[in-house]
Amino acid sequence: MPILIGLSLIIIVFIGFSKSRDKNAKKNSEEFWKKERESKFVPRKDISALDYITVPYSSLPFRHYMPGPASPVRIAKEGVTETTPTDFTDHTGEFSVTTESSDKLHAVDELLSELSSDTDVSGIRSFPNSSEYSAPLSEELAEVESEICKLSNSKILNLTGVSNTELRLTYGTANLDPLMSYDHNFTQLIRSLQKWGSLLASAGHPEDAVTVLSYAVSIGSDIAGTYAVLARLYKSRGELGKIEELKTRAEELTTLMKPSILRDLEQLLQTP
Repeated sequence: MPILIGLSLIIIVFIGFSKSRDKNAKKNSEEFWKKERESKFVPRKDISALDYITVPYSSLPFRHYMPGPASPVRIAKEGVTETTPTDFTDHTGEFSVTTESSDKLHAVDELLSELSSDTDVSGIRSFPNSSEYSAPLSEELAEVESEICKLSNSKILNLTGVSNTELRLTYGTANLDPLMSYDHNFTQLIRSLQKWGSLLASAGHPEDAVTVLSYAVSIGSDIAGTYAVLARLYKSRGELGKIEELKTRAEELTTLMKPSILRDLEQLLQTP
């Protein structure tokens, strides 16, 4: 008898929970579609004062291209210094990186063996090297620099985690397409920064790689590889405190990648 009473109580609780869940799901669905209908009739609003991203081209380690009036301009090899920027602050004034100049360049294989392993906790097998591309590594670097320079005259916005419905409600229906375009530019930028930083690490320029990847983190990149490569570079220099700072930045993310990034950073800290 006690067993039957217990089973009956469990069934009653389960039924009550299911009804409550269905009721909440129905309510959430109704609220969503209400907002969706309302968002389609919101008038255009001024978006000129939004937090647009301005890429600090003069402070990033370009060696091949710089922005031009119409298209990226190839930098002449003669007379070009390849020193790393000693100071960099983005347009918000909230991000700064100071790097030490060094004449020592690590060989690609040495860097790969130091920063990568068969048990790569970040999920990244290795930094890319020239053998993985049909073009020489220098041309890969030139190509990614060119892609970033093409964004110099574009508007860039980080709208990660903001739905189309929220965009329409906040800024007006007519602004949805341009805002989506600006967000697409942001996605293109952080992907290019990720590739650039990894290539720089492979090419034996770890300081430059840190500068590029740190900038990507500062503007809200949610690419797991950006955090993984940057954290490994920090660890190779014994700067574990910088990895803790990366965890703090990752905590601010609003994307589905957040738990994975935090887990990888924590595992890297715990790995000898």
